[in-house]
Amino acid sequence: MARAEKVKALTKLHYEAGNQAKCYKAVWRHWIEPEFGICYRTYLNMLGLSQEPESRQFELPSLFDEL
Repeated sequence: MARAEKVKALTKLHYEAGNQAKCYKAVWRHWIEPEFGICYRTYLNMLGLSQEPESRQFELPSLFDEL
């Protein structure tokens, strides 16, 4: 767990909401990946974030729906 705490501390130090140059992916690319060698998905899991966008399922009409 010490590793996860270090990752969170580095993120807290370098992340800035609304700034694309300091977004999670940029922090991972410049600071986390070189030092810890973890993928972006693992990084987000350590932070407790989800990489999945909101559900993109669209309800398709059924053959039995009335118009």
